[in-house]
Amino acid sequence: MVSQEKSTPFRKNRKVTKLSQRMGIAGASCVLDVMVNDRSALVRDSAAFIAILEKIWKARDVDASLVWSELDERIRLADELRASGIRPYKGGRFRSTKLP
Repeated sequence: MVSQEKSTPFRKNRKVTKLSQRMGIAGASCVLDVMVNDRSALVRDSAAFIAILEKIWKARDVDASLVWSELDERIRLADELRASGIRPYKGGRFRSTKLP
């Protein structure tokens, strides 16, 4: 797994607060797109969500490649378990927060 950075609290920052609000709105838009089954809007709003999230990472000095590597590792683990015939599920023997 990718090593985790030191866990230190962030100082409040007006820019990040505004970005967080925009990310919340984009996330809510994604939920609504799913509920009304609007695929093109979901693609558009998901892209906006990820773009805002990457801006927050940059503002907080988080290396985006570490986040994408972590996601890749979680997907690899899930694929490995499925290939072995193991179906990971919550509360089960192979419960993991590392699964997508």
